[in-house]
Amino acid sequence: MSAPDRIDHATAAVVAGALFVVYALGASPSIYVGDSGELVAAAATLGIPHPSGYPLYVLLGKLWTLAVPVGEIAYRMSLFSAACGSLAAAVLYLTLRTAGLSRPASAGAALAAGLAPSFWSQANVQRVYTLNALCLVGSLWPAVAWFRHRSRTALTAAFFIAGVGACNHLFMVLFGASLALFVVLAEPRLVVRPIELARLGLRCGAAFAAGLLPYLYLPIRSAMNPRLDWGDPETFENFIAVVGRHDFWERAYLEGWGDLAATAADYATSFPVELTWAGVALAAVGAAALGRSGYPVALSLLVMLVNYLALSMHGSRSDIFIWHRYYIPSYLAAAALMAVGWDRVASRLPALARWSVLAVPALLLATGWRAHDRSEFYIAEDFANAVLESVPPGAHLSATDDNVLFVLIYLHLVEGARPDVNLILQGVGKADLPPLRFDPASDPLYFTHHPNWDLPELEIVPMGVVYRAHRRRDPWPEPVLPRSELAGEHDPNVPKDYLTQNLLGHFHYTLGFTFERRDWPRARREFDASAAAAPANDVLFYNLGLVYARNGLYDDAVAAFARSHEINPRHIASLSKPRASQRLELTRAEQARVAAVEDAIAAAHELPPAATTAYHEHMAALLDGRGEQLAAHGHRLRALELAAGE
Repeated sequence: MSAPDRIDHATAAVVAGALFVVYALGASPSIYVGDSGELVAAAATLGIPHPSGYPLYVLLGKLWTLAVPVGEIAYRMSLFSAACGSLAAAVLYLTLRTAGLSRPASAGAALAAGLAPSFWSQANVQRVYTLNALCLVGSLWPAVAWFRHRSRTALTAAFFIAGVGACNHLFMVLFGASLALFVVLAEPRLVVRPIELARLGLRCGAAFAAGLLPYLYLPIRSAMNPRLDWGDPETFENFIAVVGRHDFWERAYLEGWGDLAATAADYATSFPVELTWAGVALAAVGAAALGRSGYPVALSLLVMLVNYLALSMHGSRSDIFIWHRYYIPSYLAAAALMAVGWDRVASRLPALARWSVLAVPALLLATGWRAHDRSEFYIAEDFANAVLESVPPGAHLSATDDNVLFVLIYLHLVEGARPDVNLILQGVGKADLPPLRFDPASDPLYFTHHPNWDLPELEIVPMGVVYRAHRRRDPWPEPVLPRSELAGEHDPNVPKDYLTQNLLGHFHYTLGFTFERRDWPRARREFDASAAAAPANDVLFYNLGLVYARNGLYDDAVAAFARSHEINPRHIASLSKPRASQRLELTRAEQARVAAVEDAIAAAHELPPAATTAYHEHMAALLDGRGEQLAAHGHRLRALELAAGE
């Protein structure tokens, strides 16, 4: 190894080591929200998580948890993400050096990519995205070597690594297609040499296909009937459905070509947040160097294009507009262009001054630490423990919703929490549904979410953070309240991303639902807390609107529906696909009608001062006399709120 190579490998090690320390110091010691619980449970138990099955993540994650016996399995998998993320940055550095870019530009770009908010947000929790980044730059490295030296072996390696990466995330299939197109663009003579093109295509295609072999894990493991077996991919039909993510295509935000403008604007405006305005300016300079750089600029641009188009056509509203983790390939590609741009801008600077490019990652580090320090994150685990503590021994617990179910899967299957409880994985593969005939008293059935059953003999009773199937003729049981707030909920040092906010909102909403018929002032406080905890959750505000409307609180219902519509003007994510705008229109009409009735009552009667307990009590009695029971109920609730505040 030559002296420059040794320096480059040493610099890459410094990049990886520095980023790993940053990630590890802020790593989540507990299970995180969203997909994390299910993914970690799959790795720990060798199960099959949601489509596309992620066999590479599962298999490597299992090996990692065995090789790194530090803390709980969840913490080990946080460190796995950290290791993948730091290695991805190091490989990006080596890739840029292979392209002939300077050490300062390469190091600055690699560190900026590693400290970009979306990348950093995935590098210390249990997710698949840093492994995908590692596969992407791992394939890009030999692709750059081919571009520089036309080595067929390097190109074959690039396609093989892309195939392996596709076993972790399907974006690598698109990268493989981008790479194939780039090869033709870089060697246009292949177009007029069909035999040579066919041979090269077969060679690269075979390498890519060989990389897909880890997908054999899915049918083989599914045939063993693991506890976590999403989609049962042991048959060919089910295997294709799981790998192709058939169940997820209907969630796409795109409804017409006009939507591409909105998604493009969001995509474009995300880059300054991720790489700073300075980084974006340098990337623009790098993009302009098309054909005049040792780095394959066109390949970066193709990666960005297919990344944007795929997410625009396939991604949900949340995927596109709320979190930008799916754009990490674009941010890595832009960071590479940033390195190209810096070398062109700083070519006449003194050697030492060229290292000033490190100001970009330094700024990202300084501004991003607090938002990404998850070393005290226990919110998801604390909520799941509250759920488990709410049910008696031997109970059936039917769980749904990624934010709730997946954490329960981890605690129950990996940490062995409440083995006496029959956890029903509602919606996961072939769910173990409870028997249709059961005795609610001796064979209790609980839910994490209201099942919306409409049965004459049963009602669903809110019990705190769970719901219980209960005989309609029997008195309601007392709620079980393991805790009134979650660990770190009010700690400003514990970052709370969108999914965490949603979990906190759900927690307080279910408490409010529990007290709606038992203690309205307490319920109102919980509903207010839920709205404050999850200010961007359209579903939560829609449900709050329903609660207020059915209690005759039309002003509050209008405000909640209006907020839901403001967040999401389209349909709510549910099977019935309701729109907040429709509810808002109906509620405003009823609000106006009731206001007219109340104005007539006020004109005909002498009432106490408005906004007092006495006023609402008198108005309730007079509304009852006119047959306006729902509006009267709303005024009684207002009176209770005022009395509780006195």
